[in-house]
Amino acid sequence: MKNFSVVVCTYNRHNLVERCLKNILANTLLPNKIIVVDQNLNFLTRDKIINFFKNNNFKNYIIIRNLDKRGLTKSKNISLKYICTKYVFFIDDDIMIKNNYFYENIKLLFKKKGHGSSGVMSNYKSGSINDFFYYISSFLAFFEPISWRWSHANHHSKTRYLDLDLEIADPRPTNLRILLFTEFFGYYRVKAEFIKLIKHSFKIFDKNEHLEGKISVSNLVPEKEMSKMIISSRIFLLIIVATIFLSIYLQSFLPLLLVVTPQMYGGPILWLLAFTQHAGLKFNSNDHRETTRTIILGPILGTFLYSNMQYHIEHHSCPQIPFYNLPKFHDIIKSQLPKPNNGLIDAYLEIIPAIIKQSKYPDYEISKPLPL
Repeated sequence: MKNFSVVVCTYNRHNLVERCLKNILANTLLPNKIIVVDQNLNFLTRDKIINFFKNNNFKNYIIIRNLDKRGLTKSKNISLKYICTKYVFFIDDDIMIKNNYFYENIKLLFKKKGHGSSGVMSNYKSGSINDFFYYISSFLAFFEPISWRWSHANHHSKTRYLDLDLEIADPRPTNLRILLFTEFFGYYRVKAEFIKLIKHSFKIFDKNEHLEGKISVSNLVPEKEMSKMIISSRIFLLIIVATIFLSIYLQSFLPLLLVVTPQMYGGPILWLLAFTQHAGLKFNSNDHRETTRTIILGPILGTFLYSNMQYHIEHHSCPQIPFYNLPKFHDIIKSQLPKPNNGLIDAYLEIIPAIIKQSKYPDYEISKPLPL
């Protein structure tokens, strides 16, 4: 049963990774090998890890220094060549696991012989059904699904880290015209996504590995997924071009209104809901309670239109929890969270004054009291 490795990727969080490793060694079932991928420029994290393992008399570990291809996805891919066990657990450096975590998950893998991974991976029993609806919804929201999947995974692991999180909706200093008017209809996002579709269709990738600390979408997508991203981009682009020609042929705007532009006129509803997730909150923090906002919404706005993403601290804390269980999870951990905003109006009464102030004072941020 003890035939597994553990991979922990870390970046500038030596205190958190030490706590994570202590948690791992406190388990009832210990791994054959622990692999730590260190993306830190200095040797502080490496030295701390070495001392930790030495003090705990654990010898079967590897520290990989990854300075060139940063990002959670790249670091995980780099670690794979050092794994020689049947099973592998990927654990983020800010995760706390129970002392029977490995035993219970390995037992599940033995019980479900067809499984290669454990945990909630999908809202559907079939991965193909999940992917089918994911591709459809990605097109409707105008996101190329392969690059978006890896970009969003990076967003969850590097939430509001400047130059590392590609999905920061309120960069500083805040440009109020762009934020409140142009982006209200998704203009710049749709434009950037359309340019990305064209580039990826012709295998043109923006690699920013030479820029210290900065990444692009192309840096996040694994090599084995690149061909899927190219094909997906070409299919999306082909549908868009075909729809344009169909509108010209029929001399009607109806195909464009139904296929290409829903994001433009439906964007304001998405923007009103989604902008509340992180707007005005802290940058470069390891605590999701400081970078993310939970709002209490009713069944129409919250469940029907927003798939319970109003429970956004909860979603970031445990992204594998299905959306329909987020309200239950909120009830379990709400005593550990800052007070949620009561509805959209309450949220924007907090957000709007903050972003106006941030347009003049970029260092200003909303700070919410955290439970002890």
